Amino acid sequence: MTAYKVDQPGQPQPAARRASPRHRPKDITVATPAIPRAPPTAPASSQPSTSAEPRMAIPISEYRELCHALETLTASQSNLAQEMAAIKACQE
Repeated sequence: MTAYKVDQPGQPQPAARRASPRHRPKDITVATPAIPRAPPTAPASSQPSTSAEPRMAIPISEYRELCHALETLTASQSNLAQEMAAIKACQE
C-alpha cells in the first residue's frame, strides 16, 4: 500500500501528474468510468480487521483527488488499448 502525504524515508512518493486532454487524438473517444464520489463506509465491528493492510483515514478532498486520478488513469489505459488495437489492425 502506498501512503500519501506521509514522509517515509526510502519509499518513493507518487508524482502528482494529470494527463493532458490536448494530446488525445480527436478521433478517439474516452468513456469516463463511474466512480463513487463518497468514500466507502466501513461496517462497525468489534472484530479487528483481518486484512494484512493497516487501515488509514484520509481527508475527503484527498479521496476525491484519488478518484479523479483513477478516472484519468483508466481513461488513459482505455485510450492506449484502442490505439494499440488500431496499430495491430494496420499491421495485419
